[in-house]
Amino acid sequence: MTENQRRDREISRREPEIMRAELIADEMASAVRLLGGDGTAKEQNWRASRITGLSQTVIERLRWKKIKRIPADIADTVREAVEKHNEKGLARARHEALIHQRRAEFFAAQLEAINSDFYRAEIAGLRGQATGLGYGAD
Repeated sequence: MTENQRRDREISRREPEIMRAELIADEMASAVRLLGGDGTAKEQNWRASRITGLSQTVIERLRWKKIKRIPADIADTVREAVEKHNEKGLARARHEALIHQRRAEFFAAQLEAINSDFYRAEIAGLRGQATGLGYGAD
């Protein structure tokens, strides 16, 4: 096997590693933007730094993909922060759904107290909304 053939094989073997490193860099850049929320890049970096506990320099380098091979501990820290962020968002959505369900039940009870025959369709619609949110089945 000649020198050139050996080099070509070596390069083709390393391509998946390089592609994986690029995917992780893309993931970290989007995670920094997600954690940072709205605002300028500087504000997003500052918020992401506070949430993850990493320095602003590391966060900035992650955001702009300046780190070619991201260490596993940094990637794990950012992934944990994103997971917590998603859990908080899900909890907030569940809470809002519960509030809407309670409000629909309250309005249905008020309409029933006023005139249950006249407002029968509205009451059924409100009760359908309340059970359609997923909390009425319990």
